[in-house]
Amino acid sequence: MDLKEASQKALQILQEEKHRPTLNYGYVSSVWPRNKLYQQYELQKQGWSPAMAATVGLREERLGKRPRYVYEDPKLYKFESANFDLLVRILAQVRQEDRMEFISGLLDLVRKPVQPFGHKLLAEFIVRAGYLKDLLEAMQTPKLPVMSVFEMLNQIEDMITLNFNLFSDAELESFPSRLKHLLREIAERQTYSARAEGRGPMKDNPHYVQGYSKAGHEITDAIDGIAQECHQARYWYLKGALQELPNLEIESDKVTVQSFLVKLGFSGDMLKSLNAAESDYKSSGTIFELKNCLGHLRSFLEHLHREAAKAVAASAGETVEDKWGAATLYLRQKSFFTTKHEAFSASLYTLLSDESVHPLTADREYARLLRNVVIEYGVMFLTVLDKHGVKI
Repeated sequence: MDLKEASQKALQILQEEKHRPTLNYGYVSSVWPRNKLYQQYELQKQGWSPAMAATVGLREERLGKRPRYVYEDPKLYKFESANFDLLVRILAQVRQEDRMEFISGLLDLVRKPVQPFGHKLLAEFIVRAGYLKDLLEAMQTPKLPVMSVFEMLNQIEDMITLNFNLFSDAELESFPSRLKHLLREIAERQTYSARAEGRGPMKDNPHYVQGYSKAGHEITDAIDGIAQECHQARYWYLKGALQELPNLEIESDKVTVQSFLVKLGFSGDMLKSLNAAESDYKSSGTIFELKNCLGHLRSFLEHLHREAAKAVAASAGETVEDKWGAATLYLRQKSFFTTKHEAFSASLYTLLSDESVHPLTADREYARLLRNVVIEYGVMFLTVLDKHGVKI
C-alpha cells in the first residue's frame, strides 16, 4: 500500500473512532474487582458479575481524584478496539522505508490539533506500535494547551494504571521529566491571568491567552497524576523482581511478540501455539502441563523460522524446503542472522526438543527458562523481520 493511500485510510479510521468509539479496556478476571470490593455482597444480590462491577468501578476511577490506582496485575484488564486492529493492518501494509513518514503524518494530528479525530485511539496505536518517544515529542509542539493533548494524556494514564507493563521501567522513570520539561510549563502558564508572588502585588501573566485555561488545568493535573502513577508502577516492577514474581518486562515482550505476529501476517496457528504454551505455563501447572508447554514452544519456534523463510524465498522468486533445518540455514544465507545466531537458535530448538519430547515430565525451572528465552528470541527475530519489511 502506498503512503498516501495508507495515510488517508488511517485518518478515516481515526475520524470514525471519534464519532463511534471502539476502544475499550475489558475486565477479564473472574475475581471480584478491587474497586467494588466493599459492595460485592449487595451487587451480587442484584445480579452483577465481576466484569459489570469492574466496568462501573473503572468509570468512577477515571472521574475521581488523581493519582489513579495502578493495578499490580496488568492482566486484569485487556485492551481491545476494532479500529485499532484496522490501523495495525494498515501499518503492516506500509513499506518499511515509509513507516516513519506514515507515523509522522499521524503525529501531525498532535502537532497541529484538528478536531474531530480519535486522539485516544491514536495514543494507544502510537505507543503500542513502538513510537512512544515520537509521541511525547509531538505533544510538546503546540504552543498552547489543547484538549486533544489532554485526551491523549488521559489515555496514557489508562495504559499506565491498567497495563503498566506496556512501558519499561526506564520509560516510566523518564515520563515525568519529559512531560514536565515543556508541556507542563506551557499548560501551567495558561491557568491564570494574573497572580501575586508571595505577599507582593498582583502581576499580569504576559503569556496568558483567554480560552485555554480549562485545557491548561486539565493537562497540568494529568501530568502530575502520571508522575505519581509512574512511581507506583515502578514499585510494582521492583516488588516483582524482589519477590521473584513473573518478570513483567518479559510479560510486556510477550505482548510485543503477539503484536508482531499480527502485524507481519503470521498464521493464526502461531498465535494459538504461543497462547497454548501460556495456558500450560501457570503457577499451578502440573509437570505434565509444563511438558506440553515446552512442546508448544518448540512448535512456535520451528514455525517462526519456517514461515519467515517461505515468505523471504517467495519475495525473491526462490523456494526453500519447508523444514526447520532448511529454513534456518536459508535465513542465515540471506543474512537475517549470523552463523553464531544460527547455532544459538539450533541449540535452543534442540533443548526444547529434548525437554519436551524425550522425558516424561519437565521441571518448572526448565519451563520458566525456556519459555522466557523463546519470548525474548521472538522479540529479537521479529524485529529483524520488521526492519527488513518481510510480510508473511
